[in-house]
Amino acid sequence: MLRGRIFYRGEFVEAGIEVEEGRIRRVGKLVDGREVKGVILPAGIDVHVHLRDFEEKHKETIETGTEAALHGGICLVVDQPNTKPVVDSEDIYFRRMEVAKKKAFVDYTLNFALTNSNCDEIDIIVEKIRRKYYLPAIGEVFIQHNNKDLQIGYETLRKVVSKLQSLITLHAEDPEFVKPGFPNFRFRSREAEIRAVEKALKISSFHFCHISTKDAAEMIMESDSTFEVTPHHLLFSTEEYARLGDAVNVNPPLRSRDEVEWLLRNFHRADVLASDHAPHTPEDKKAGAPGFPGVETMYPIFVFLATRGVVSFRDLVEKIAANPAKIFGFRDYGEIEVGKFANLAVFELKNVEEINADKLHSKCGWTPYESFKAIFPKEVYLRGTEALECGERLGRVIETDNPV
Repeated sequence: MLRGRIFYRGEFVEAGIEVEEGRIRRVGKLVDGREVKGVILPAGIDVHVHLRDFEEKHKETIETGTEAALHGGICLVVDQPNTKPVVDSEDIYFRRMEVAKKKAFVDYTLNFALTNSNCDEIDIIVEKIRRKYYLPAIGEVFIQHNNKDLQIGYETLRKVVSKLQSLITLHAEDPEFVKPGFPNFRFRSREAEIRAVEKALKISSFHFCHISTKDAAEMIMESDSTFEVTPHHLLFSTEEYARLGDAVNVNPPLRSRDEVEWLLRNFHRADVLASDHAPHTPEDKKAGAPGFPGVETMYPIFVFLATRGVVSFRDLVEKIAANPAKIFGFRDYGEIEVGKFANLAVFELKNVEEINADKLHSKCGWTPYESFKAIFPKEVYLRGTEALECGERLGRVIETDNPV
């Protein structure tokens, strides 16, 4: 099918990829195919997106969010359940999956929310969902949240861990270090994250979302847990507040320049790169809403950084494709390997451009990465079909009896 410089088993090789019924049948130097310019990488997996929809469809929908993902070289997303309404019952879960079946441009999965209302019966609900769909994780579970039904105490978390055989993803900020009712997220203490991670690690192993501090990262590295980092916590610091104000309000907040530089230097030690794609309209941002769009720009920015030696291609592919597949159990994704889905992204490394919000696909219509240099994929393949060119919605939801 394709031939060129393929990132295969940790290095670039000149080879071809043969595809049969959507899966990779052969990879090798003697395999023929259409020659492509650039490099062929595995399409990415973004394990942390908020695609809104439901009552917040003015910000983003599954349709627009997955279209943005596709144009950013992402083949699979894990949507978060803190929507309006919250995905905290099997009925709401099934309703959202029905939307995804009709609208998704890339493969789609959905986490399930743990709330104080459903914690006593969550194991029963999860079992019902798993009869029909592959459930990646419970979460993101909030240790601190303005919605008290979503704010889960440590003792409740301990009880849920004891009766659930599920990956749990945590938004780790301890309420003791968050001023109650304070709307500006930039003033949340770094201690909120550090203490929450410390306390959670005494309970069990988790996957920690968007870690932003050196101390928290180092604690997790020494444990059996895993963690993700985001582009904004690796590229923006508190210095951005002077220039952009509340436009860069995010949760957890941006950190000092020293902290940011440490995280970027230690990118190779993180487990996952995830966007935490959290789109809000410009009006919402002016009103203090925390979060950035990022699913379309994450892979392109980091491919550019890899060409400049800021990160390595080996580390990038591991954090954006291989590790997400392993940690979240997506056995047919993550690598260019025989038997896996032919999910591929072709990047022509000389095609560097500046990011322009007008060219992006998120419904919110803006980006904090305006004018950042990036290399967008010129071709993206989902199960062997070139998805950018065909214009069709090729995304699927992962069902229990028919994993995609």
